[in-house]
Amino acid sequence: MATDNFEIVINTSIEKVWNAITNTDNFSYWMKNVKVETDWRQGSEIIYTCNDENGKVLQWAGMDMIWNGVIKKIFKNKEFTCEYPSQSTGLLNESYFLEKVNNHQTKLIQTQTLISQEVADGYKDGVLHTLDLLKLRLENPKA
Repeated sequence: MATDNFEIVINTSIEKVWNAITNTDNFSYWMKNVKVETDWRQGSEIIYTCNDENGKVLQWAGMDMIWNGVIKKIFKNKEFTCEYPSQSTGLLNESYFLEKVNNHQTKLIQTQTLISQEVADGYKDGVLHTLDLLKLRLENPKA
């Protein structure tokens, strides 16, 4: 197993960051090709599907990019944690923790546990890219 922690400070309120990462309609605003399905309640199923421009499910390392999970914790404006019991994508669990830096800055810490360091290394660039996109979209809504 391998665990990675990613941290980013976003120049916006904690409420806006929370809304971006836990609102199904807003999710595609910063994750263009990812669809999320859930009711955002603890114990509920959550499914992330990554598609190409034509709606076809993308593959990575021979696996469909579909993450089927369960929301284990959800505390508004604080924490959102999922587990992925099937381990089909190598991701075991991930958490998003929000910390208020001040009224106009929020620290987001994303933690992932994966089946191996090799799989973790494969995820790293994608996670960093999506966090940069989130920051860009929230700080520059017209970008």
